[in-house]
Amino acid sequence: MNQTEKVLEFMKEHYGITTYESTYILGITRLSARISDLRDAGYIINDQWVDRKNTDGEKIHVKLYSYIGKAVDVL
Repeated sequence: MNQTEKVLEFMKEHYGITTYESTYILGITRLSARISDLRDAGYIINDQWVDRKNTDGEKIHVKLYSYIGKAVDVL
């Protein structure tokens, strides 16, 4: 399974994915590039800024990517 497929599967199985999860769970450091690959392949990926806490308990702003579906080609 390549990195793009791993990101897609993670998003399908969870609420979405952040850079932290991509890096520390999947070992993928260029999440935005993988999201771009998915969008280019016709997947609909939502992104939004969300608040999380870092390891020091401080509030941080991170981007959450969520899988919506696959675009349907219409002729």
